[in-house]
Amino acid sequence: MRVPSPLPAAGLWDTGAPPAAMGGANRRSARAAAAASAAWERLRWVSFVAVMIPLWLTPNPGATRFSEDPTAGREGTLFIQLLWIGLLVFALFVTRERASQLKRQVDITLLLLTGWCLLSTVFALVPDVSLRRFLLSAICVLLAILIFSNVRKVETIVRLLLAVCVAETITKYVFVFGLPFYGVHQATGVEPQLAGLWRGQFAHKNMAGPICAIELVLIFYARRLAPAYLLVPLALLEFVFLLKSGSKTPLFLILLVAVLARGFLTIRSGPLLAAIVLACLALLNGITLATVASDEARDLAGKLIGDVTFTGRIELWRFLLHYTADYPLMGAGFQSFWQVGSLSPAVTRGNSWVVAAVYGHQGFLDTVVMIGIPGLILTLLFVVVRPALDLAAVRHRNDPILKLFVTIWLFGLFTNGTESILLNRADGTWIFLVASIVVIRRYRMNDGVPAGRMPPPSSERQT
Repeated sequence: MRVPSPLPAAGLWDTGAPPAAMGGANRRSARAAAAASAAWERLRWVSFVAVMIPLWLTPNPGATRFSEDPTAGREGTLFIQLLWIGLLVFALFVTRERASQLKRQVDITLLLLTGWCLLSTVFALVPDVSLRRFLLSAICVLLAILIFSNVRKVETIVRLLLAVCVAETITKYVFVFGLPFYGVHQATGVEPQLAGLWRGQFAHKNMAGPICAIELVLIFYARRLAPAYLLVPLALLEFVFLLKSGSKTPLFLILLVAVLARGFLTIRSGPLLAAIVLACLALLNGITLATVASDEARDLAGKLIGDVTFTGRIELWRFLLHYTADYPLMGAGFQSFWQVGSLSPAVTRGNSWVVAAVYGHQGFLDTVVMIGIPGLILTLLFVVVRPALDLAAVRHRNDPILKLFVTIWLFGLFTNGTESILLNRADGTWIFLVASIVVIRRYRMNDGVPAGRMPPPSSERQT
């Protein structure tokens, strides 16, 4: 006599159908759920690429026309505002089951920095402009968090970036050779000394250069994810463009931060890593800002870069230091220092060179004159301390993609020694600095599996 197999516990089946039949139904349901999940994932890819297009393939993320003037369109238009709002709505729509990843990206450092920046708009020299710029900056930061959190695997993120990189490279070479009036700085422009330097589809070579550097780092660390016959010519094109753009800072920094990244990845203490990064940034600022008051520092600058004035930046830095001494707490208000018309301190207090400038070419000083010394401290907590603590908590670090984003993180930080990208709305280098912070936290979340729990299968790692 056969002994019947034990039946499933009561309540396991939703209907009275036989287990075999329900097994088939469950399989069909699972396949449908998997198909739906895959469809949502493809929508997240679309969202990712849609955000990258205005960052890398347009003349200026805040502009509506090609212009020699790097300030073109920075006051914003209805089209630009609707574009970024639409991208944000779409990114939120496709978040779906990735919402938990998004929540863990929002921490106290981000909330405090956002709150202080918003508070500063109340006391800004031009409150309405300051508030509009704050809203755009907040949208761009949230978009960076969303698109780099939404895509399920970081390998997919890198592949999507490579695809956009190919499109971006083609676009900028089309502008250089097909539309040279737009793709190359002209002698008739506002900066005739830049005549002949390449800028591609970007409004200025200082925007194009850092993007080239980031793409070179991307190509190097993605060499296992794409064939050499694609990556080698792509890297060569990027390197040639970087040289022809005349962007000295990215060319120097790309080598420096690649070395530093390897060393920092060996440090296991979060506070120690944060202290070392802050010390390196302090040294960088000491080298640059000391030239304002020290003849010896200017002589050193002359030997290192061949220009004791850092291409005229010393005059800007001297002016910004004086303003910081007068307004150390709140500064001029978020994005309310440069390019705000007749109320700009650059116009009311500066000389002709300062009046003509569009930013201070020193990200840390520009942050202080915008949101004060407390604002700079909160900014450093978000862009230095948070990722340093996250990186130190990652146990398994021998991953090329992790090295890629650690290098981009450091590149974004060190760029602020002679350029201003911190909190700079839709600036591509700033967005990638935020993206690197997001990805480093993803590695921490994936790596920190509690003891005694089964880690996810290898195919699901790095989610």
